Amino acid sequence: MRVAVLGHCQAHGYAHALAQLLPEAEVEAFEATVIRNARQAPAAAAMIRGFDVIFSQDLGAEFGRLASAALAEGGPPLHRLPVVAFRGYHPDMAYLTLKGQVQASPLGAYHSAIVAAAFSLGVAEEDVPTLFNRLVFRRLGYMATFAAGRTLLLDLLARHGLDMAAEFETWHARGPFMHTMNHPGAFVLADLARAAAIRAGLVPADAPRVPMPYDRLAGDTMWPVYPEIAETLGVPGGMLFKRNDRPVGPLGNSTFIGLPRLIRESYAMYRNLDEAAFQEGAVGQARTRLAEMRL
Repeated sequence: MRVAVLGHCQAHGYAHALAQLLPEAEVEAFEATVIRNARQAPAAAAMIRGFDVIFSQDLGAEFGRLASAALAEGGPPLHRLPVVAFRGYHPDMAYLTLKGQVQASPLGAYHSAIVAAAFSLGVAEEDVPTLFNRLVFRRLGYMATFAAGRTLLLDLLARHGLDMAAEFETWHARGPFMHTMNHPGAFVLADLARAAAIRAGLVPADAPRVPMPYDRLAGDTMWPVYPEIAETLGVPGGMLFKRNDRPVGPLGNSTFIGLPRLIRESYAMYRNLDEAAFQEGAVGQARTRLAEMRL
């Protein structure tokens, strides 16, 4: 049996888990955005249709022949996989967009809403660390994000036919199960892949959980759980931020950076951005609330 796994960056973790669950199968991962950017959607869609089974995260019409609706027409069985997003551990993470384009940060595409909002409000760089405290987190709603995010995630999984309430508690008991707001740990994807494979009738209901010796998304950005938030949630916390893994350079490497360096490098990048970039989304909301505190 040949199994195609199509989706975003999580597709590789799903494919790894399915390869472990179905050791006799050939499992291939396809990352939709990479395919689209390479203008290979027609070729990839034709290839995927040659598989026996397709597992896919929901893809809209903008992905052309890779769109879920297109692949569901007259092809092999198509089984849905959820796109896992959960901000409960990382409520300060945000995207910064300008004219629809995501703006880069010292940590790839992810920004601290507090740091970005503080820059926009004219807060001196050396004063920004003082904003990372329990009072500010409460005013920004960060302390309530976990409970709300849990409800949203479990509702999303239920819409995919997956009842994962018990698994959620197991994940949380292990510690923060997200590397970032949209990058889950490999063991989360393994549990979801197992549930999806059971639902698809490919493995029995009592199929054992599979180990995940490799976590591909751990090679990307990793955001810490701020200590005040971690204490409330009963999980380990910290203030070290991890960059995307890069080739080792000969003149020093800074994979892990602390808050002062994140602020310094962010401010240097923000000086070249139009003010409009700080007015929308989570950064805009943080800006409004911080302004109300009369910083």
